[in-house]
This record gives sequence, C-alpha cells and structure tokens, in this order.
Amino acid sequence: MGYQKGSITLSARQDIPLLLQVLHSRFITHDQLFEFMLLGCYELKRASFNWRVRRLVEGELLHRQCARPVTPSPVYSITSVGALMLAEHCPVLDSKRKEEDTSHVQVAHSIGLNDLHLSLARQGILEGWQSEMAIRATNELTPSGYVKDYDAIVTIRIDGQPLFFALEYERTPKESKRYLRIRSMLEREYRVHYFLYIVPERSLASFILDCFAGTTAALFVGLAADFNRSLKDMDVTEASSGQTRPIIQALALSDGFAVTSPRLRRESSARQ
Repeated sequence: MGYQKGSITLSARQDIPLLLQVLHSRFITHDQLFEFMLLGCYELKRASFNWRVRRLVEGELLHRQCARPVTPSPVYSITSVGALMLAEHCPVLDSKRKEEDTSHVQVAHSIGLNDLHLSLARQGILEGWQSEMAIRATNELTPSGYVKDYDAIVTIRIDGQPLFFALEYERTPKESKRYLRIRSMLEREYRVHYFLYIVPERSLASFILDCFAGTTAALFVGLAADFNRSLKDMDVTEASSGQTRPIIQALALSDGFAVTSPRLRRESSARQ
C-alpha cells in the first residue's frame, strides 16, 4: 500500500496516548510528557520517546516552542491537525482561544498543573484525573455539566477511602470581584461538593481565603509545595471557618466518613 509523501501513520498503542496527553495538558514540557508516558507504560526508553516526539512535530501534529524564562525545556501543544486526528478518541471542542491563553502565563499554569498531576501519580494515590478539556466537553455537550470549567476533577484513594474534589491551581490572583462570582457559582454546584485551591505561596492563600470567607461551599486552600511533597500529609485551611487541619481529616469530616489514619485519629481525639 502506498502512502502520500509527508503522511504519517499513528500507532494506537503509543502515538495516540501521547497526543491525548498533550491535548489534555494544553502545554507540557518534554520531561513531563516523558514521565506521563513512562507512568502509563507507553514508552520505556528515552531514545524511543525522543524519536516519537520528533516525528510527531515533523508531521505537524505537535507544536514545539521555546518558553524561556518559564522553562528551559521545549514545550509542546497540540496542533489543529493533531486535534482533528483525535476526534474519534475524545470530544475535541473548538480550539479557538484568546491570545492570552497562549501566553507565558498560561504555559506556566499548565506546567504547574502537570506537576500536581504527576505528583499524585508518583504518590500512588491517584485514581482519576478529569482534565479541564474533558470538563469543558461535559459542560458544553451535555445537559448536566458543572457550574465551572475547573482545572481538574480529581479522585484519589487513601487508606482505602475514595476522595473526590474539584482542583483549582491558582498561580496568580484574580480580581476580588471575580472570586465573588466564582464563589456564587461554587455555592450552586451539585455535581462535586469539595473544592481545593492550590497556590504557590501564603500571601495568595490568605487573599483567596479572604475572598471566600464564610462561604457555604466546602472549599480548602493549600500550598503547592506541600501538595507535591505528600498530599495525604498536607494541611489545608477551610474558607468557611478559617481552621487549618490535615486535608484527609478535612475531606473525611466534610464527607461524614470516619477518620481511619492512626495519626488523624490521635489529632482528632486531641481536639475533642
């Protein structure tokens, strides 16, 4: 069978998972993409991975860009042709974006969110990660979507207990009035009941907590460094009460589940 010059044949076992990861990440560094492929057992050797990515870039399915000073690593995003090739594997929405969505701000946001995703996979507690792209598809293509396009909907399992929450990675602050609108939206959400804001530093955490103070939504704020180190050991602050406690205890108490971790049992008893 002959192929037109410049055409590319995609491997369902390796090329498609790689392209899907880039699609859902929006922007992803070379090293992050390799780790995702390694964790999924799609690629085991760096040389093979490098060849595959180079081939997909040359085939104009991936766009490669330099994103200094955000990262010294090459950064990839899906091209319009690449997205078209994935239409039979997942809903691919109109990819028109505002110019700022391809800025260094958005690139840095995507890279940081990838780091959170990878950290949960490394910790061995991740059961599900629904990307913003998948959430948008649910919101736009079904009658029962979420109230917001969250950065991710995450399911983890710790001590045999599943925990399910919406994740927002906030690198830079929004205007207070925008947080007030978001607050109103989250208080009407019925498909997901717990919201975790992850931020890079404490002053931003304090600002977000002030904006959500007294909310009826079960919203918690934590630091990215603690999340990446160990989610099950991190502390979060509840917006409604201002109380800081371990995340597992916060989510378990919100869900009405018993605290199963010995450390959390001791801390819970000490508070009573």
